[in-house]
Amino acid sequence: MRKLSFILILLLLTSAGSKAQTLSNFSNEIFKKAEQSTAKGSGEISLSDFSYRSAYTNGKSSFLELPRTKPVVAFAASAIIPGSGQAANGKWVRAGIYFAIEAVGIIYHLDRNATARRQEKAYEEFTHQNWSVLAYAEWLVNYSMQNNLDNGWQDLQADIQGKNPNFGNTTKDWSKVELDNLHRVEKRTPFVFNTPENCGNTNPPSCKRGSEFSHLLPDYGSQQYYELISKYYQYQPGWQDWYGQITTAANQSPDMYRYMWNGRDEPFTLFYQGRDRAQEFNNNYRAAGNILKLLVVNHVVSAFDALFTVQLKNSRIETNTNLMKMEQFSVTWHF
Repeated sequence: MRKLSFILILLLLTSAGSKAQTLSNFSNEIFKKAEQSTAKGSGEISLSDFSYRSAYTNGKSSFLELPRTKPVVAFAASAIIPGSGQAANGKWVRAGIYFAIEAVGIIYHLDRNATARRQEKAYEEFTHQNWSVLAYAEWLVNYSMQNNLDNGWQDLQADIQGKNPNFGNTTKDWSKVELDNLHRVEKRTPFVFNTPENCGNTNPPSCKRGSEFSHLLPDYGSQQYYELISKYYQYQPGWQDWYGQITTAANQSPDMYRYMWNGRDEPFTLFYQGRDRAQEFNNNYRAAGNILKLLVVNHVVSAFDALFTVQLKNSRIETNTNLMKMEQFSVTWHF
């Protein structure tokens, strides 16, 4: 009997231990699942799980990332350096085009500007050798005398009496002429035409007089001075070849000092050479200015292109849904 009781007690203890172990294991499994559930948010789904994250930033932000996510920053970057906003967003072809236009445009502008400056300097040296204010003043006195003009030419004649142009270095001639006297005569000097319909049969013929000279000779070295002497017929007598063939010709006559407008008073070679030289450097200055306009357009177009590039990249379809209430669903388009 005692032996049977002992066996029964032993079986009961073994059974209790087994149950305790099972309960312990079961309890551990419950706590383990509870921990996993807590790590996952207790089974709740947040809308942040569906939020947009840039592929470039991976949730991080830095100064270099701004052109990739901020349209205004991309706009400013490309406005300053065309193509930079496109490059930041991986648009390498467009970035290369804008940058190439900028680089080639700057090089071309600098080249045309430098060429124009060299040509302008050469033109100025050309005028210093071939156009003289003293030659022009001497012709103006002869012109006034031959056409019986009352324009105060006597004071100008007294000012230049016995003085000769220094062709080769005509800058020195400006100290030989009182510019105020020259201007006073210019203001009162008309164009005198020598065409059949304007001249009578008197000897010398009484020819029609037009309006006064359109310009006064600008100060030496001014931009207008260099422009006018190779642009207007009024200043053609200041050129060396005109001075040698007309102003100082042996046989002077009134016909030599009247405007024909029919080819007889056509300017000589130096006037045309000066005109062509001036036109050449002005064309280069104009080309340099036009390329600057193109560069401005390149900046503007590149800036707006970068702006729209980032805006389109940031545009997305955001879906918001509550998984606990499947009947709710919304779609939002962001741009």
